[in-house]
Amino acid sequence: MRPISFPSSDMKIVHYPVLESTNLTAAAAAKEGCEALYTVVADRQTAGRGRLDRKFFSPPSGLYFSTVLRPGFPAEKYGLVTPFAAVAVYRALKKVCHVHAKIKWVNDLLYNGKKICGILSVSGTDLSGKPYIVVGIGINTGDAAFPAELEGIAGHVPCKDRGALLRAVLEELAGCDAALDDGGWLTEYRENTAFIGERVTFSDGKNTGEAICLGVSETGALRLLSKDGTVAEYAFGEISVKPAQKN
Repeated sequence: MRPISFPSSDMKIVHYPVLESTNLTAAAAAKEGCEALYTVVADRQTAGRGRLDRKFFSPPSGLYFSTVLRPGFPAEKYGLVTPFAAVAVYRALKKVCHVHAKIKWVNDLLYNGKKICGILSVSGTDLSGKPYIVVGIGINTGDAAFPAELEGIAGHVPCKDRGALLRAVLEELAGCDAALDDGGWLTEYRENTAFIGERVTFSDGKNTGEAICLGVSETGALRLLSKDGTVAEYAFGEISVKPAQKN
């Protein structure tokens, strides 16, 4: 495994061999008032976290980082940051690794049908009352063996230069304010959403069901067609989806 060659010093990047979670470390720095795009990178995480408080397996061969955004947009748009980050990673993978991934609503990326990236965003205010959003991203860039429970679910993307991939993602995230005002990124998100037209299983943590995935709406909601013909829309974070088992 090649070590990460970090981007030039125009980006504030702090590197650790091992961390519990880059998200927690970056959030602590944000609370103290660090600048925008302050980024924490770790070679390995011992307690990486995903959406819905799931664990994120983080072996040494991946790219794990969290960056701090200082939003210039209203709080009602904070929910769009995670899907925008998914587009940022999609673009970076295409540019650096020449890979066309799919976006699994709302915060994962898939390659060859397997999860290669997870994203977790958290928001808060620092000690001076200024808002921040920490975007945590984990990308499986190596071919480390996965635990038995992740076999067939998790995969990896070939990447010869993790430093270049990191820079490409950060450059995309740097344009978050302008992108959320423009909205064009959402078209890209919708066009590259996984499972469109396919049968999926959805869960809200308590109940599960099956439906046909109709894609993502113009507001970013997931649209599902149920067996009785009704169409339901789900906002970010309300449910999770996965391919339904084939009979």
